[in-house]
Amino acid sequence: MAVVKPWESNGPLTAAEQRFEELLRQSRGDRAAPDTGRPLDVHAVNHDPERVIRGEYLSRRLVESLDETGWRPFSRRTGQQPVIAIENAVITGRVDLRATDLPYLLEFVRCRFELVPDLRQASIAGLVLWHCRLPGLNARNLTTSNDTVLRHCLSTGGIDLADAQLGGSLLFNDCELRNPGGRAVYGDRLAVSGALLGLRLQTSGEIRIPGAKVGGNLNLSGGALRNRGRIALNANGIQIGGSLRCDVDPLTRRPFTVAGVLYLPSAHIAGDVRLRDAVLEPGVMPPRRGESKHDDPTSTLIFDRGDIRGDVQIDQGFRSGGTIRMVSARIGGDLRMAGANIDLGWSRSAKAAVEQPLRALHIDGTEVLGNVDASRVDLHGQVRMVDVRVAGSFQLNRARLRGPRTDVVQASRINVGSNLDCRETDISGSVQLQGARIGANVDLRSAQLTKPAWHRHKMAYKPSVDLRAAQIARDLVCAAGNRPFLAEGEVQLRRAEIGRQANFLGCRLGDGSSRNAINAFGLVVQEFTLLPETAPQGRIMLRQAQCELLADNSELWAASGGVDVEDFTYDNFTETIEPTDRATVLERLGWLRANSGGRYQPGPYDQLAKVFRGNGNEEHAVTVLIEKQRRRYQAIAAATRPVFRLPVRLWSMLQLVTVSYGFRPLRALIWLVLLTAAGTSWFSFHELVPINEEDHPVWNPFLYTVDQLVPIINLGHDVMWRAEGNSEWITVVLIAAGWILATTVAAGITRALRRDP
Repeated sequence: MAVVKPWESNGPLTAAEQRFEELLRQSRGDRAAPDTGRPLDVHAVNHDPERVIRGEYLSRRLVESLDETGWRPFSRRTGQQPVIAIENAVITGRVDLRATDLPYLLEFVRCRFELVPDLRQASIAGLVLWHCRLPGLNARNLTTSNDTVLRHCLSTGGIDLADAQLGGSLLFNDCELRNPGGRAVYGDRLAVSGALLGLRLQTSGEIRIPGAKVGGNLNLSGGALRNRGRIALNANGIQIGGSLRCDVDPLTRRPFTVAGVLYLPSAHIAGDVRLRDAVLEPGVMPPRRGESKHDDPTSTLIFDRGDIRGDVQIDQGFRSGGTIRMVSARIGGDLRMAGANIDLGWSRSAKAAVEQPLRALHIDGTEVLGNVDASRVDLHGQVRMVDVRVAGSFQLNRARLRGPRTDVVQASRINVGSNLDCRETDISGSVQLQGARIGANVDLRSAQLTKPAWHRHKMAYKPSVDLRAAQIARDLVCAAGNRPFLAEGEVQLRRAEIGRQANFLGCRLGDGSSRNAINAFGLVVQEFTLLPETAPQGRIMLRQAQCELLADNSELWAASGGVDVEDFTYDNFTETIEPTDRATVLERLGWLRANSGGRYQPGPYDQLAKVFRGNGNEEHAVTVLIEKQRRRYQAIAAATRPVFRLPVRLWSMLQLVTVSYGFRPLRALIWLVLLTAAGTSWFSFHELVPINEEDHPVWNPFLYTVDQLVPIINLGHDVMWRAEGNSEWITVVLIAAGWILATTVAAGITRALRRDP
C-alpha cells in the first residue's frame, strides 16, 4: 500500500510542487525552484497554474520532514549558509512557520503570496525576499542569525516585526509598502544587530519602530514616506549605533521626501543625523487632547530630548513646510542648516500669525556642542530658541527671516560661546535676545530689520532688536557694509554690557513708529560709535550709559526725538579735538543747545567740560562752562516773575561781557585798568572840591579813582572830596563796577581753586 505524505492530504502535488520535490531529492536545496524558463510577473492578476505552490505544502514540507530519510536539503557547502530558494512561484494559502526552528535561510525570488506569511516566534538563519508581492508579513518575535532582506518588494499590508531579534541587517531597499491609514511597518522594540536600510523605500502608512535598537545606520536615503496628517516615521526612543541618514540616494540622486511627521523624541544616535536636500511636506495633525500652546501642530520633524553624538545636517536643499522641532535636545557636533528653506506661510493668514505665530524652528533648551550654521536660510515663521546653548559660533549670514509684526526670532537667554553673526540678513519682524550671553561679537553688519512685532498689551511696536541685559564679550556691530544697517523699530540695549565696542557707523535707525530709535539706558561699553548715515527717526536714549570713547556726528544730534544724555558719562572722544579747534567746540555747543529744546540741562555741559579738562584743554572747558551759565540765567529768567526777567537778563549779560561769569578773571583786571584810566582822565580835567578845605588835601585823580573802584582797599580819598554834577554819577559808576568786578573775580578764583564748574 502506498504511503500518503502529510502534505498530500490536501490533494495531489501541483506541477511546481513536483519540480520542487525533484530538486530536493537531487539534494539541490540550495537552489530549489519551480523554474519554467521565464520570470514571473508578480503584479499580474492571472498566472500560470504550473507556477502554484500551496502554502500548506511548503510549510509542512519544511517543518515536518526535517528528519525524513533521503532528503538532505541542509547539507552544507564549505563556507556557505544552507539556503532554500523559491523562484517564480505563486504561493497560495498561508505559509505558516510560527514557532518553528529552521536552521537555514529562506529565499523567495519573484514570488507572489496570496496570504500573509506567518513567521511569529520563528527562529531561522535568515530571510530574503526579492521582487516579491505579498499582502503583509507577520513576523512578530522573529529571530534570525543573518540578514533579513526585502528588496524590490511590494507589500499591500503591514509588516509586523514587533520584538523581532534580527542578527544581521534589515533591508527594505527599493520596496513599496502600502497600508494607507495603518502601519506599513510595525516594529516596536525591534532589535537589529546590523543596519536598518530602506534605500529608495516608498511607504503609504506609518513606519512604527519605537524603542528599536539598531546596531548600525538607519538609512532611508532616496525614500518617500507618505502618511499625510499623521506620523510617517515613529521612532520614539530609538537607539541607533551609527547615523540616521535620510538624504539623497547616491544611485538615483533622488532626495528623501516625507508627507507626514518624522517623530523621533528621546532618540539616541551615536553618529550623525543627515537630512541634507530632504523635502518634508506639511500635514496638519488633528487636535490632541490636552494639547499645549507650546506644541507645534504643523511639525514635520520632532526630535525632543534627542541625544545626537555627531552633526545634525538639515542643510543645502532641505525644504520643509512644517516646524523643525528639537526641544531640550543635545547635539554633540554641529547643527547645519545652511541653505535650508522652511515655509509655514501657507498655514495661517498674516493677521492670524500676528496673534499666534507658527514656528519654523523650535529648539528651546537645546545644547549644541559645536557650531550652528544657518547661513542663507529662508524661514517663513518664528525661530524659537530660548535658553539654547551653543559652544561654538552661530552663523545666520545672508539669511531671510519672515515673520512680519511678530517675534520672528525668540532667543531669550541664548548662550553662544563665540560669534553670533547675522550679516546681510533680511529680517521681517523682531529679534528678541534679552539676557543673551555672547562670548565674542554680535555682528549685524548690513542687516535690515523691518516690520517689528506688535505688542498688543502695550499697543505699541516692539524693538527690532532687543538686547536688554545682554552680555557681549567683544563688539556689537550694527554698521554698514555693502549696504546700510537698517532698523525700522527700536534698537534696545537697556542695561546691556559690551566688552569693547558698540558700532553704529552708517546706519539708518527708526521709521517714526517707535518713540526710541536707540534705547541705551544704563549701557556699559568701552567705545560707543554713533555715526548714523541719516538723522534717526525717534529718540536716542543714552541716559545713565557709560563709555570710555565716544564718536558722534551732526546726524545723531538731529534725531527727530532728540538725544537724552542725562547722566551719560564718557571719558574722551574717538577723534581728538585740538586746543586750537574752537569751531568744533562751538559746533558741539550748538548740538547741545538745539537738543535741549529750551530746557536747562547742566549735566551734558559738565560732562563735556570734564572731558576737555581731562585732555588738558582748559580753554575749551571754560567755553563750555560759560555757555552753561548763560543757559542757566536764561532758564532763571524764564522761570521768574515777568517784572524781574529784565534785571536777570541784564545781570547775565553784564557778567558775560565783563568776566564771563567769573571763568575769565583776567578780564576783570583789564576792566579795572580801563576804568582806572578812564576815571583818572576824567578827574584830571574835573578836579573835585574838598570837603574840608582847612585840611588842605592834595588832589590826586588816580588815587581817587582807585579808591572808588577797589572796595576792599581804603586810601582815604573817597571821604576827602565832594563830587558834583557829572563827576558824581561817574563816581557811582566806578563804585558799582568795582563791586561787580570784585564779586566776579572772587567767584572765579573760588571755582578755580575748587575745580568745580
